[in-house]
Amino acid sequence: MADLSDQALEELLRRDVRAIPDQGFSARVMRALPTPPRQRHWLMPAAAISGALLAWLALLPATLLQQAASDWLAGNMGPSTLALWALVLCVGLLGCGWALEEAS
Repeated sequence: MADLSDQALEELLRRDVRAIPDQGFSARVMRALPTPPRQRHWLMPAAAISGALLAWLALLPATLLQQAASDWLAGNMGPSTLALWALVLCVGLLGCGWALEEAS
């Protein structure tokens, strides 16, 4: 078998092979497996909203946030506003990366 190419090995592995009779072993194993946990689709949005609210409450007394908000409302993109937007962008990208990693 050492002289088989990858293509020949691939063809051997993909050949239609009839199932080997196992006297119901596969069916018993499949029945014995635990049921998968239920998906909670509401959990991720609820956690994201809760985390955003808690972060906003924690940063409310921060002078950088107050300065950035006042600069932004005045139409002035000062250093504090740019720093805040850069922070929001970085945290958002990290969150997206983490979500993609967890999904795969």
